[in-house]
Formats: sequence, structure tokens, C-alpha cells
Amino acid sequence: MIIETNIRAIKVILLVWKWLIFYLSLSIAVAVLYTRYNFNISISNAEISMLGIALSILMGFRVSAAYERWWEARKIWGAVVNNSRSFARQVITFCHDSGVEGELVKSLIYRQIAFVHAMACRLRQVDCAVLIEPLLYDDEYEKIIVKSHIPNLLLLHNTYAVKQLQKDNYITDFELMRVEETLYQLTDNLGAAERIKNTPFPVPYSYFTWLLVHLFAILIPFGMVDAFGYLTIPVALCATFIFLVIDQIAVEIQDPFSNRENDIPVSAICQNIEIDLKEMMGDTNLPQTKTPEGGVLM
Repeated sequence: MIIETNIRAIKVILLVWKWLIFYLSLSIAVAVLYTRYNFNISISNAEISMLGIALSILMGFRVSAAYERWWEARKIWGAVVNNSRSFARQVITFCHDSGVEGELVKSLIYRQIAFVHAMACRLRQVDCAVLIEPLLYDDEYEKIIVKSHIPNLLLLHNTYAVKQLQKDNYITDFELMRVEETLYQLTDNLGAAERIKNTPFPVPYSYFTWLLVHLFAILIPFGMVDAFGYLTIPVALCATFIFLVIDQIAVEIQDPFSNRENDIPVSAICQNIEIDLKEMMGDTNLPQTKTPEGGVLM
């Protein structure tokens, strides 16, 4: 996620520079043919204006829909943060006076930390082995790492472990119900994030928006050349740049788990969760907080 407020224009231009060169060449050609060689290639502004208005409305919905996906993903990870803290607090407080070994409580919380790392890796489709191996017992790690859905199994193992605490009378039935409710919410968070990841932005919607943007960009110099002459070149290029950038904004944020600069910073969120949960149980082996690199927090 880009967190710097002073975004350099070059970053934006680099996203659309190839199309800018194409439409600059087109504007130059139209202006020269009309002004110097008297080719009557101008078209009415009325039709272009109608297309521009319709396109503006469509692109407004396009960006809004993409942002809604991005913001929903951020809210889901906010819920993961809160539910992870709630789970750790419940485990620590419920087991505080029951005589449970500290190592057992530690294993439950470490497994929750492993879950958030595994969830982030699954959404970004990267390997999580290095991140979760130090957090699990060797035998559990060997069994889980070969499975296809690691975060789901980690939640299952924590559910079994909490259920065993209830059978051994370390926690009450009511306390078990509260912890299971938190684990259910974490399952719901995982499913909601996977729904966003596995449901692509509607292809016809994005494709035809892209198509209309470029159709409009092609027509702009033909509609301006009669009134602006050679000034068509910079004016048309500026108008084209605006529409290309708006379309690119939607492309950048419509998949919030694609491991790009504008995505949700799930790695940093997982790191913060790990720090919070370890501090809650008095662990001093804390990871360093992730810092932005080049104004980008991943």
C-alpha cells in the first residue's frame, strides 16, 4: 500500500506511458493533416461530448466498485486483527488460574500467529513455510505443510486444542463457547477474504470500460482539431491522460491481494498481530515492525 502523500508524477506516467506515446503520435498526425495539408478529418464535438459524459459516469461506477472491493478487504483484515487479539486474551485469561502449563497457552497463541501468516500467503499465492515453521511444533508442521489449505487446518487444530482444555476442566463450557465464537469469526474472515480473491472483477465491465476509454481517446483529437489546430496536441493528450489514469486506478485497486504496491499491506498487518500477541503473553522475542520502503508498505 502506498502511504506517502506526495506521489511522484513519474510513477503514474510509467503506468500508461506506452498509450500516451501512441495518442501523442495520433494527435500530431491529426493536427498536421488538418492544419497543414487541409484534410477535412474533423468530426462534430456533440457526439464526442455525449460519449465523454457516458464514459465519465461509467468510469465513476468502475472506480467506485473497485474501491469497495479494496475497502472491504481492509475491513476484513481489521477484523482479523481484533479477533486475533480477542483469541489471545481469552486463552490467557481463561487459563490464568486453572493450572494450565504456559507452554500449552503459548502453542495456542503461536498457532494463531501462524494462521494469520498462512492466510496472508494463501491470499497472495506465495509459500508460507518459512513464516510458520518457527511457530509450530515439528510434528504438527510436517503434517500441515503438505496440505492444500493450511490456514483452515490451523484453525481446526486450535479448536481441537481448546476443546481438550474443556475436557480436562481447565476452562468452563461457557469459556469454550466464547473461544469457539472467536474461532468462528476468524473462519468467517478467512472465507470473506477468499471470496474477494477468488471472485475476479467482472471481465465485461472492466473490458468494455477499457475499450470505451480508448475509443474516446482516439476520437478526441478529431473533435478538437477544428477549434484548436496545433493546440489539439497538448489538450488532447491531457484529456487522454486523465481518462487513462482513472482507468488505471481501478485496475490497481480491484484485486487487493495481488501483491502490488496499492494492495492491502497484509505482511505488515501480520507482523503487527505477531507483536501484539507475543507481548500479551510476555514474550520478548518480537519481530521488527515493518517500515515502508520507497513509500510503499507491503
